[in-house]
Amino acid sequence: MKWYKTALLIMLTTNVYSQSKKQLELFAVGGLQTNTFDSGFNTNVSANINSFGLGAGSHFYTGNFFLGTTFQFFNGSQKNLEYKLSLSGMNSTFSMGYNLLHHNKLKLAPSIGLANFANKVIRDDMKNNKSEYFDKNNFGFVPALDFSYINSTGVFYGARVGSTITMNGGNPWKNGIDKNASVFKDNTNSFFIQIKLGGVIDIKKKEMPAETKHTNVQLLQKNTNMNTSIVNNNRDKLYTIIYPNPDKETIILLHGGPGFPSDLTEVVNSLKDSFQVIAFHQRGTKKSPCASKDYSMEAYLSDVEAIRKFYQIDKFHLWGHSWGGLYAQIYAEKYADNLLSLFLCSPGSGTNIQWKQTEKEVMQLNKSKTTGWQWTKMGMNSFFGMLGSDKAYQRLFKQVMKNYNDGFIPTGSSDISEDFDLLKAVPVNKTRPEIVKYPLLTGLSDPDFRITILYGDQDIYKTSKNFVIDRYPTAKVFTVLNSGHIPWLHNPEAYKDIIANHYQ
Repeated sequence: MKWYKTALLIMLTTNVYSQSKKQLELFAVGGLQTNTFDSGFNTNVSANINSFGLGAGSHFYTGNFFLGTTFQFFNGSQKNLEYKLSLSGMNSTFSMGYNLLHHNKLKLAPSIGLANFANKVIRDDMKNNKSEYFDKNNFGFVPALDFSYINSTGVFYGARVGSTITMNGGNPWKNGIDKNASVFKDNTNSFFIQIKLGGVIDIKKKEMPAETKHTNVQLLQKNTNMNTSIVNNNRDKLYTIIYPNPDKETIILLHGGPGFPSDLTEVVNSLKDSFQVIAFHQRGTKKSPCASKDYSMEAYLSDVEAIRKFYQIDKFHLWGHSWGGLYAQIYAEKYADNLLSLFLCSPGSGTNIQWKQTEKEVMQLNKSKTTGWQWTKMGMNSFFGMLGSDKAYQRLFKQVMKNYNDGFIPTGSSDISEDFDLLKAVPVNKTRPEIVKYPLLTGLSDPDFRITILYGDQDIYKTSKNFVIDRYPTAKVFTVLNSGHIPWLHNPEAYKDIIANHYQ
């Protein structure tokens, strides 16, 4: 019956893994390590050497169990008037452990690890001006205890204590030059105490989209004036909303981001009575899965074309905000013949090196709107977002939206009006390099359609907005007073007047 017991164990293990909450911890560690050398390497220096270690690690949790890796570099010395002993090296450890606390914010986790120790000792005879060095590689065990506190943003800090116990500590140290065995057999066991700082990434099971028989069939919503469709663009799908208005011209809206979709409800409400309005969630966001993993500007342009052809539209008005405003400019440069007009609402300033200047201005605005701790958390969330954490970017964009609305509307309003759960890390991370490598836009010197450019007087874009203004010499340019980056929320009356002027 041994096979039966083995099969049962595998089934139980698989079930626990599939049902357990999964998290990835990424952290930095730093602290003190104490080594004791019995012989003192034929010196009269104290046998204890205190060194400082600095490194990084990761723990992958399945429920309360975890597997982890840690590496650290350390360096320290001990000396008197005659001799100096210097110890340096690197430890790398693979460990497994268990969190004893069933608590959302606290962890107390003993672990045992298998490690490789690479050590080097330099013996300086300062009296006779001589130096020798010895090295030793060992395998061993690392019992440790981790304690950490996790705050509401996913950042954690704590302490780690433990010791290194070598398995072959009796082997001799080797002379550094000829690699022959020396007479010294001092072990490399040590005790350490460290500080930890890092972040937690929740890993969710990928949800498969529900199978549909006809993805091109419009699904009628409770609001009879709004239909949604899944528009296919080869392997990629685009969640699209249309506000039908037969016999009226069409406006396609491009939201900001990238990677952060919006239905642009307030913008739609100001347009849908006089136009047919279409909004869509851009590629890679939660409702618009991007199977091709293509985030090139050409792919983004093909999405607009796929929607235009799906709804059998010949020409249309194009409206874009922030990144969507840059997206609109890229489309207009390639498909000018498809446009009836172009409305750029606080648009991104440009591609290539101009995008980098735009990012600097956005960063300066966000830093000016936050406390030191808030700014630090934004940096942490940005870092973990770049590693692929949707949750980290969702926390980051919540703070960004509060910064944008600060001084104009209650900052809590953005939590209600925006669905941050739809934001995905992949399009954020993969679109940016595509924008940077895209050629500089040349603009439209004399288009046969109307262009309007609008900025808030306290917008996130500063001098870089001149790139846009210079790109379109025939455009009407408006500055909305008492407004930041979201003028339809910050000064809706002024915004409506400019919209009416553009679409008259």
